[in-house]
Amino acid sequence: MLPFGAMSLSLTVRPREVTGRHVHALRRAGQVPATVYGHLQAAISVQADAKEIDRIWQRAGRTHLIDLRIEGQAVRRVLIREFQRNPRTGAPFHADFFAVNLREKLTADVPVVITGESPAVSDLKIGQLLQTLNTIKVECLPTDLPPQIHVDVSGLGAVDDSITVGELTLPKGVALVGVEPSEVVVKVAALRVREEVEEAAAEAEAPEAGAEGAPAEGEAEASRE
Repeated sequence: MLPFGAMSLSLTVRPREVTGRHVHALRRAGQVPATVYGHLQAAISVQADAKEIDRIWQRAGRTHLIDLRIEGQAVRRVLIREFQRNPRTGAPFHADFFAVNLREKLTADVPVVITGESPAVSDLKIGQLLQTLNTIKVECLPTDLPPQIHVDVSGLGAVDDSITVGELTLPKGVALVGVEPSEVVVKVAALRVREEVEEAAAEAEAPEAGAEGAPAEGEAEASRE
């Protein structure tokens, strides 16, 4: 993902008339169906080159503004709100672009990224880091939206040391939404505690016996387009 303040990204798309199950042909031709929606505008169906939209996604994620050029229309500043891949092939499957108003605040989920090393983990080897929040919802103007929020763990030197939401350093103009300042972002957990947490998470994510698998590609298309 691009660092905060990096040069703008741009993507050119074309209006799309093909919808529903007929988008099979678009994907076979290397095109990805997408939708543009947002501030004071009706939703627009578009299609993008699969390689280009994948490249943009890798650089922009959900938090970097993109100059979206729809053939024959004015440039829109957008964020990628949703990006789906084919679960079998990994190829881009569908995207949603949100057209922003640069003067109107928006909310977005920003990734939380750990920086530094905890002495309790790297030197004393008495614990492991347990990150309890991977994203945090913020409110700000589109141009102030940070691509990431960094959490420096170099001060965590003992088991149960932690960093809370209220201790995060946010960029100017960025405010937290829907989270308590006392909520823990990352902590040093005793080794056995970390193992138990991971085992419980694995059990919760394991599919139940006889559960249905992922929807077929045609079914997914019908629900999205």
